[in-house]
Amino acid sequence: MSLYGVVMKFDPLWSWVYGFIFMFTIGGLTGLVLSNASLDINLHDTYYVVGHFHYVLSMGAVFGIFTGFFLYYSNFVSLYLSKILVQSFFLTFFIGVNFTFMPKHFA
Repeated sequence: MSLYGVVMKFDPLWSWVYGFIFMFTIGGLTGLVLSNASLDINLHDTYYVVGHFHYVLSMGAVFGIFTGFFLYYSNFVSLYLSKILVQSFFLTFFIGVNFTFMPKHFA
């Protein structure tokens, strides 16, 4: 399966999906570093591990929860959310999370 030639959607719901994929990928790449035993000894009990944990587990779960919320909100409440507000919330949340947890990899 490939995404070659696919027109990517950029509505607010898909922004949350792409954000989840980005966060989980960054967390996975930092996990590759932690899989090396000699580096893991040096990085154990540091902010690097804290940043990795929050990228993979915490923010991966939160982005998934928000994706489900925005997907099913109109079905449960019979109201539609403003696309501009959902997109601005995504950008604020995404930038805030990355500014919070990315520096932990360098501390």
